[in-house]
Amino acid sequence: MSEAMYSKEQQGLDSNSPCVKQCDYNPVLEICSSCKRTIHEIRDWSKMSEKQRLSVLHRIRELD
Repeated sequence: MSEAMYSKEQQGLDSNSPCVKQCDYNPVLEICSSCKRTIHEIRDWSKMSEKQRLSVLHRIRELD
């Protein structure tokens, strides 16, 4: 069963911002080294749907 079929609680995720208040933008990787989001994801976070936020969180999880 794919992760999309599990609830966010079952996946251990919530849609709260992954921001840790220690911004460190890496221009080579084009992400914040602290929260792992792109500048666009950071900018648009408050406008994203929960589904979009969870998608970002899945991508971040894959980086770890």
